[in-house]
Amino acid sequence: MFKKILIPTDGSELSDKAASGGVELARTVGARTVGVHVFPSSFGVYYGEAVWVDDKVQLQMRETAEAEGNRYLDRVQARAEAASVPFERVLVESDSPWKGIVDTAHERGCDLIVMAAHGRRGLAAVMLGSETNRVLTHSRVPVLVYR
Repeated sequence: MFKKILIPTDGSELSDKAASGGVELARTVGARTVGVHVFPSSFGVYYGEAVWVDDKVQLQMRETAEAEGNRYLDRVQARAEAASVPFERVLVESDSPWKGIVDTAHERGCDLIVMAAHGRRGLAAVMLGSETNRVLTHSRVPVLVYR
């Protein structure tokens, strides 16, 4: 069965539900868990067609993103600890969340990804895209989608 389950989180309520499901599955099959949060590698302020990037602002935003990501991962870790499931946390800088998730699964030797799908439909799905859909398309590791 599964030995190491990757649980991506974006801090949303649905992501938290998927994390609970992933931890419960890991407990049931005796697997380890890896929680991952992907945050942008660059932070620019956009105004029309121009982008303003200030090193000090970049650093502050990166620190804020890391702190926020750690808070999200704290919630996943608390679930894992409550279920006595081994947990490893990973923060990834990437401007493509799906790629950060797929790469982490490969690098950490995960054999399943359990993640949320936000269920956008129609024009919202086309305009915003779907990180879950991209993970499904590009991952060689099985993906369990939680809705």
